[in-house]
Amino acid sequence: MSVAAEASVWRVPPRWVLLVALLSIACAEIGGASMARFKVELTRWARDRMLARPAVHGLVGVRDVDERILDEALVKFDAGLRLFHMHAEGMGLVIIATTMVAATVAQSAAVRRSITALLTTGGAGYPVGYLVWSALIPSYGPDGAKTIAEWLVWIPFGSATIAALWWLVGLVALRMTGR
Repeated sequence: MSVAAEASVWRVPPRWVLLVALLSIACAEIGGASMARFKVELTRWARDRMLARPAVHGLVGVRDVDERILDEALVKFDAGLRLFHMHAEGMGLVIIATTMVAATVAQSAAVRRSITALLTTGGAGYPVGYLVWSALIPSYGPDGAKTIAEWLVWIPFGSATIAALWWLVGLVALRMTGR
């Protein structure tokens, strides 16, 4: 088969990858719908948890001061939920597109499996960090929750995705040069 003919044949990633990507998109949609439907309940829950931990949030017992602090934390709580919705949708599509490129370009089965695993786990795991961040804001404050989400979720899963993408960029560049 010629290089031109080979380049026109796209390979589909494994079914488990497609399932993970579609589950990510489905969870994003459920998350978005839940945010709209349970907005008041989620806000009440977060606010009550924050009021139960005044020292964590820097609450001083003065309503005018505390309300601004609570409002800022609640905005970040809501933002984390929205960011989960957007990132889970987007990363589901990124998983499908990039693993299709990996399935097509990577000639070695081991390389193909490695890149596919990194892209899938990294892509599906990264958006969960926004849920972790939001869920932890009431207990640890926005900054403490962000630090936990960064170290537990964003750094490892984001690094996996970035490493796999650069690996894939290298493979595509090699294929373009005919190597």
